[in-house]
Parts: sequence; C-alpha cells; structure tokens
Amino acid sequence: MALALGRTFIARGIAALGALLLVLVLGRIYGPVGVGVFALAQSIILGAGTLARYGMDNALMRYVGQEPGAPHVLTYLRWACRKALALSVLAAGIIFLVRGFMERIFQADGLAEILVGIAVATPAFTLGFLLSGFFKGGRRPATACLLENGSVALVAAVLVWGWHLLKPDAGLPIIGWAYAVAAWLVVLQGAWQLRRWRQRQGLNQAISPPATRQQFDDSSRAFFVMSLATFMQSVLGIMIAGWLLNSAELGLFKTAQQTAVLIGFILIVLNAIIPPRFASLYHEGKVQAMGRLARQGAVLGACLAAPLLLACLFFPGWVLGFFGNEFQAAVPLLRMIALAQLVNVATGSVGFLLNMTGHEALMRNIALTCNALGLGLFFVLIPLFGVMGAALALAFVLVVQNLVALFFVWRRLGIWTLPLPNVLSLLGVKPGCGQRAEKA
Repeated sequence: MALALGRTFIARGIAALGALLLVLVLGRIYGPVGVGVFALAQSIILGAGTLARYGMDNALMRYVGQEPGAPHVLTYLRWACRKALALSVLAAGIIFLVRGFMERIFQADGLAEILVGIAVATPAFTLGFLLSGFFKGGRRPATACLLENGSVALVAAVLVWGWHLLKPDAGLPIIGWAYAVAAWLVVLQGAWQLRRWRQRQGLNQAISPPATRQQFDDSSRAFFVMSLATFMQSVLGIMIAGWLLNSAELGLFKTAQQTAVLIGFILIVLNAIIPPRFASLYHEGKVQAMGRLARQGAVLGACLAAPLLLACLFFPGWVLGFFGNEFQAAVPLLRMIALAQLVNVATGSVGFLLNMTGHEALMRNIALTCNALGLGLFFVLIPLFGVMGAALALAFVLVVQNLVALFFVWRRLGIWTLPLPNVLSLLGVKPGCGQRAEKA
C-alpha cells in the first residue's frame, strides 16, 4: 500500500501539474480569453469521452479489482475497447461537423479551429481512460494515472509552448493539434504498458466465476448514469458558464477551478489506489478493515491538503500571479473553490465507498441530484453575481454532494470517514441494515 501510494503520488503529481501547466502556458500566451476558449474545447472532449466510454472504465476497475490475475480480465477489456472505439469515432465525427455551430453559439472566436484537433484526439482520449480503469483494477495505479487527461494536458502544454517558440503567430489552432498528438502518444504508451503487463503478470486460475457480459454491461450502465454527474459539472457547467460569461471571465473561472484542484490532489491519488481494495475487502466481508482504510485515507488527505489550502486562502494573488497579471481578478474565486475542495478532501473517498460496495444506484442519485441543483444555480447566480456566481455554484456541488454521501456511508455501511467526532452518532443517527457481517 505504501509503495503503491508513493508511486501513484509521483505519477498523479505529474498528471495534476500537467493539467495546471497547460492552463498556465495558455494563460501566458493567450491570456484569460485563450484559457476561456480552451475551457470550452476541453469540456467538449471530456463530454465526448464520458459518453463514449459509457462507465466501462469504472466497471473494469471493479471487476478486474476483484481478481486481477484471473484470465477473464482481458475479456472485460476487449468488451470495453470495442464498444468505446465505435462510440468515440462517432463522437469525433459529430464534433468535427458541428464545430462552426459551437463557435457561433458560444461567441468564442477560434473555437472551431481548436475543435478540429479535439475531434482527432477523441478516440485516443477515450481509450486512455479505459486502460486507466483496467490498470487501477490490476493494482497498477501509477500506470493508470499516466493514462488520463492530466498526462495528455502535460504533453500538450510542452507541445504548445514549443510550437509557440518556433512560430509565435500560429494562433489558437495549435492548441487542438497539440492536444490530439498528446492524446495519441499517451494511449500508445498505455498499449505498450498493457503488453508489458501481460508478459510480466501472467494469469492465474480464477477463484470465482467470471462476470457475464450482461453483468458487465449492467455495471457499466450504472456507472455511466453516475458519471452523468461529472458530465454535468465538467461539461454542462462549463458550457453554461461559457454561454452566460464572456471568454475572459470563463478563463478566470477555469483558472481558479484548476488551481483549487491541487488541494484535492492527494484524494485523487488515493482514489486511484483505494477503490479496488474497497471492492476486494467488501467481497470478502471485511467491512471493519474497509472502514479503517477509508478513515486513514481521509486523515492523510486532510493533512497533506492543508499547506495548499493555506496558500490559496492567504496568498491567492501570489498563486495566480504565475498565470499573468490579468488573472488577479480570480482571487475571490480561488478562495471560494478552495474551501469547497477542503470539504471534498476531508470527507475522503465516500463516493467510491458506495460505488464499490453495491450502492452505485444510491451514489448515482446523490450525484445527479446535487449536480442538477448546481446547474440550476449557474443560471440563477451568474446573472446576479457574474463570474463569482459560477464559483458559488461549483462550491455548492462539491460541499453538498460530499456531505450527503458521508451521511449515507454511515447509514448503509456504518463507516465514518470525516477526521472529526462522529456528529451523526452524537445526534442519535444509527447505521441501518445495509451493513454486511464481517467474516471470521
């Protein structure tokens, strides 16, 4: 566990810094307007990838995590890749055809040119997430972290910066093409890692029967519906903000959001390691051990997030100064989102506790309800408070969703993750009948 944490911390750190570095590079070259246009383009590929992988990345993490060395794990991956490849190619074609319409509706000059490269990147971007889910289940979280959008952003940042040095007047189209080249390089690296894994891992005799195609599809569907909450936040939220705000204001919001993500960095690392262990422990009936693991993760996350939180709260101008002087206007946005990220980290992996223990439908309903309310708040708060309204709506989703999930983790599993006294227990709220008895 400690070795996996160390490796994953480094790998996820590279990915997290890569996502921030891309925003920093774009801010330095194109200013808030360029960051705003990129935020719209990125939301489109995130949405296409979410729809195309159809929850299969999480289904792979769940079923591969139960028996990583079983021979049928590669069958799960084949099922997922075939379906995702077809859907992602279709999504890429749609993005290419509607690129002009998207530029006009958002009044974002240059968006259509960026979307050409984004369309080319979509299949590779989608397959990268599937391979990531497979490696998470296979107890290779560090490898998994290097296959997601953070690594794509890191490579794209290097390419954009290099391209700009060679041809300073290249303009916004280089963003899309840099993203496309980066996505394909990352997924090819993932395919090479898969080949090495097959050679080194070997396959053992299965202990329990493999999941059927129907079971895998049902689990994928449940995870997909739950992923619609992320779709609302990362895609629809940015699109609504982009429609109600100008490109410069959207760039300020995106910069504050991406910077505050660093506070939740350790939780992202833990969520690449712990969920398969949740699935395994629950499969074995070891609920108490699962609870200890969840609490340890929450305490570790809160401690490691504290320095970054303090920097964002007390020195936000210094933090945002790296992006350029124009980004000082995002100081109040950063403070607001940083506080919400603290709640996200302190509650721990409550969402994955529910997802990995057969409570996917419950977590799905929590996430969908909270994010739907958050989208409604975008329409209400942005006209009232401008770009600060977008930050308030995002903070609402992060805080309320995690606190509601924390409540149900206690009620269904009898696990309290927050590194504070159990308030629910003190109020007389007792765990319900959803717990499983721990095996001797």
